[in-house]
Amino acid sequence: MALYRIKDFDPDYRNHFDGDDVKDLDLYSGNDKIGSVNDVLVDEDGHFRYLIINTGAWIFGKKVMMPIGRARIDYNARRVYADGLTKAQVENLPEFTDDMKID
Repeated sequence: MALYRIKDFDPDYRNHFDGDDVKDLDLYSGNDKIGSVNDVLVDEDGHFRYLIINTGAWIFGKKVMMPIGRARIDYNARRVYADGLTKAQVENLPEFTDDMKID
């Protein structure tokens, strides 16, 4: 199954979410901020599959792939919660690089 960055799949994707955007929301585990959402990977039908999480500040962080089933999005709080995951577990998720072939 091929995966696509959400903007590559649908450049106007925000229109489907009343202008809301999951990208750039902060990621929390309980009350601890552990990163932010950098991007979303969707399948051929446009279903969310992974959130790309930036785990740190600028040069010191890395991007990891968090399965959407482990996330709870709260647009009102402008947060995504990593349900049942600790900071260490998120940091140990599979790494994502921009030149990665996503399949």
